[in-house]
Amino acid sequence: MANIQMQCLSSRFITFTELNKNKRCDKRYPEQALQKFITLNHKAFSFLGVNVAIQEREGHVGLAFTSGKFVGCAPLRTPVNGKYYLDFVVTSRFGEDIADIANLLQSTLEPEYGDMTLVSSSEMRAPVYLDCINYFNSFNNAMKCIWNKFDTIKQIENVPTSSTNWMKYVSNSYNPMNTFEFENRKNIQSKNHSEWYKLTYILKLAIDLFQTPLTPVSIKFKAKTLVDKLRLYSASHNLEPTTTAFIIHDFDPMAIKELKIQANKLLNHRARNKLSWRIDSAELFERFAQYIMHEVGKKLGARTESNARYQIFGANNPAWTLRYLEPDILLVKGGYLCTIDAKYKAHMFNTSVSTDSLKDSFRQDLHQVLAYSAFDLAKNKDAMILYPCNKFKSIPLSASSGYTSIRNRITLVGLPFNSKEIKNMVNKLSDTIQAKIHL
Repeated sequence: MANIQMQCLSSRFITFTELNKNKRCDKRYPEQALQKFITLNHKAFSFLGVNVAIQEREGHVGLAFTSGKFVGCAPLRTPVNGKYYLDFVVTSRFGEDIADIANLLQSTLEPEYGDMTLVSSSEMRAPVYLDCINYFNSFNNAMKCIWNKFDTIKQIENVPTSSTNWMKYVSNSYNPMNTFEFENRKNIQSKNHSEWYKLTYILKLAIDLFQTPLTPVSIKFKAKTLVDKLRLYSASHNLEPTTTAFIIHDFDPMAIKELKIQANKLLNHRARNKLSWRIDSAELFERFAQYIMHEVGKKLGARTESNARYQIFGANNPAWTLRYLEPDILLVKGGYLCTIDAKYKAHMFNTSVSTDSLKDSFRQDLHQVLAYSAFDLAKNKDAMILYPCNKFKSIPLSASSGYTSIRNRITLVGLPFNSKEIKNMVNKLSDTIQAKIHL
């Protein structure tokens, strides 16, 4: 059969008959074959965060797959002989373009690789343009960094020194015009040194990789300004070819360390790009939400803080206690505080559905954001939970106690998970929060 494909945070049931299209498993014992399939591929399913169970639906025995937060790909073994024969692919569910958002955030987003080699063609492999975008952003930052190293140059001077090339002087001094011309070696501090030339060579490789047909046209278009700038730079500066990994020194500036890390990933991409891979979509949505709320904070003149930590102390703590609580985003303006948590869940796509799993998941989200909110004594405060959605939604809730006068305001917000709706999202969130500030 073809590769098995499903979206993240979704379920899919595949019958034994469909899985056994090659008719090589004994049809008399489907449960046995399915159990062997699960056992052989436990590592791949665990890597992709996929739960698998044998079920019977409408008289057909098969496998029920439930995917998690990871987008990625891993190879599967056949229960017939244990050989790899196809790939299991998990795609995005909410329409997000991972590379587009990574380019927007201008921060490192990279696949996590496993140690299993994919079966399919390069279409199933991790998108190398993510590494290219990361390198472009890192190189652009490194260009602003002062990173001088000693370099040796040859310079013609009219007096000799201890580093004079006397052999060359002897061969040229027969001409009286060259009598006072000495080729001396000089050690100077310069940014234009061998290691920088090698990093510039990697830049040219990244640009060439980025321009291949494997990079979507929309991504090329959005990165065009930066890529054109870097292409001009690489064309007008020295390059020194290299295939050797860069050594990261403690004394290197932070921007250079990050650039070397990204360079090493590009140098190794041919080898690791054949391997199983995954990207944490929940982490990506969290960072996307932080970006949106930072823009909202700028528009409102408010301060935003990402991943603030509330420390937890105690004596003789059990091993399972937490050391801190960490809300995704805090927005503060004057005496107003909004505690915000981003959740990569499908709740806003199921507002008219009520199931135990949805209720339990929301209960955890609500308890968590209210716990974060309890750490501030501000009288005017809100809690907000952000979920992916196909269009912007805002649902106000209120939780009050029957024993005290305490009331908590909570807003459920659906955010379109793409860069095209950013301006609209920022405006609507700003209006929502502005109204609450003046309550």
